[in-house]
Amino acid sequence: MVGGPNGRRPRGSHGERDQFARRLGTVLAEMIGGTLSVDPGRIARKGRGDARTAFARHVAIYLACTRFGVTFTEAGRIFGRDRTTAAYACRRIEEARDGVRTDRLVEQLDRAVSARIGPAAGRERAA
Repeated sequence: MVGGPNGRRPRGSHGERDQFARRLGTVLAEMIGGTLSVDPGRIARKGRGDARTAFARHVAIYLACTRFGVTFTEAGRIFGRDRTTAAYACRRIEEARDGVRTDRLVEQLDRAVSARIGPAAGRERAA
């Protein structure tokens, strides 16, 4: 299962989690949107959008869950989806990482987002 590093729900006040989630969503949308030439505002917009937009959203959800310990429910909320859609997005990207290009892209984005937010930002929230 994709989630926090120890499988537990992140701790902290709801306000802290919400603030972190909003910041994370903004940073992910900006960085992934910029890299994939997708308007960041379209990543969390209702509706699937085109294939490029859906892929960008899936990558954003995947990184939110795997790198920063965000739950599927929280990731879905950040990107305007439900938890089952967030879980599906994570599975899709995990499978797509079998391809060298996708794996390199996700690694590059992971490093860039971690450098901007801090590599342990999400993990500090999990206990």
